[in-house]
Amino acid sequence: MDSFFCSLKRFSVGQTKKRNYDSYTLAFKLQAVKLANHPEVRSKDVAESLGIHPVMLYRWKMEHRRGEFKENKHIKKEVPSPKRSP
Repeated sequence: MDSFFCSLKRFSVGQTKKRNYDSYTLAFKLQAVKLANHPEVRSKDVAESLGIHPVMLYRWKMEHRRGEFKENKHIKKEVPSPKRSP
């Protein structure tokens, strides 16, 4: 029983571990949806080859059909560096 309480001491109350999620660009999502919509290709195979969960691909397909397809808000956009004048 002592080992149980010792392991609990490592965590403070209210402390949660932040989760890291993969972020995908709109271009990647569109390409995945186009591949999955091909009549001779199964969505499950597309998802597997891209390394994503099939449910995620199905959700992207549904969002695309509904016109709700958007860039992930957590992706940092690259800002072009200002050009120097010679």
